[in-house]
Amino acid sequence: MTHDKALAVAVKTENAPAPAKGPAAWVGRWYNQMGSYMDLKLAGNEIATGSSYTTKTSSGGGSVTSKKMCGYVDGDLISFLVLWPGGSQTAWTGQLVDDDANPRIKTLWHLVTEIPDVDEPTKLWMSTFTGADEFARTAQASRGV
Repeated sequence: MTHDKALAVAVKTENAPAPAKGPAAWVGRWYNQMGSYMDLKLAGNEIATGSSYTTKTSSGGGSVTSKKMCGYVDGDLISFLVLWPGGSQTAWTGQLVDDDANPRIKTLWHLVTEIPDVDEPTKLWMSTFTGADEFARTAQASRGV
């Protein structure tokens, strides 16, 4: 399904409104299963200045890369973006689940990298990677420990 068709269905669908989530549901440090983490701050429903995503996995050699992030929350939904050194970008979209007993943010992500214009006709989609992350309040919980 194309994005336009999916959006048309979403706009026409009568969903029950998501329960309002206050900043406490989102604000703070969240770890994923790889040991990367994000520090979330909110200004209304926007991810605020000072929010950051820190990863060891993207930089290789065990060094740490930390970059600012931007995005939105609405009810129990979230989307955020990180621009990496060299111009690659990762965008996550997901949902806060089990927020009363065991809060987690389950997301899908797309990472895109730049490829030379001359290679775009044959290699465009080779520059796009996709996957899933699950974030928890503690590093141990995010790894299922």
